[in-house]
Amino acid sequence: MLVLIMVLLFTLVLLLAFYVINFVLSIKDMGKNKISAFECGFVSVGKIQNSFSIHFFIMMLMFVIFDLEIVMFLGILVSDLSSYVSFLLLIFFILGGFYMEWWYGKLVWVI
Repeated sequence: MLVLIMVLLFTLVLLLAFYVINFVLSIKDMGKNKISAFECGFVSVGKIQNSFSIHFFIMMLMFVIFDLEIVMFLGILVSDLSSYVSFLLLIFFILGGFYMEWWYGKLVWVI
C-alpha cells in the first residue's frame, strides 16, 4: 500500500513539474494575430455567417457518424462468432443511413 501511495505521489510531482517547466519555457506572444480568432483562412470582417456553407457542416456530421461506425467495426472484429447477428444489424443500419443520404441528395458534392 505504501508503494502505491509513493508511486501516486511521484506521478503527481512529475506531472506538476512538467506543467511548470512547460509554462516557464513556452513563448508568450500576445500580438494581434496570436489573440485574434482564426477563421480557416477567411478574413473575419463582416458577417461570419455568410462565409460558411451548411453543406460542409453536413459532410462533417456524416463523416463523424461513419467514423464512429468504423470504430464499432473494430470491436466486432475481435469478438466471437455469437456477435455475427449484431454485425449484420450494424451493416444494415450503415447501408440504410447511406441510402437515406443518397435519397435526400446529401451525397452531391456541388455547392
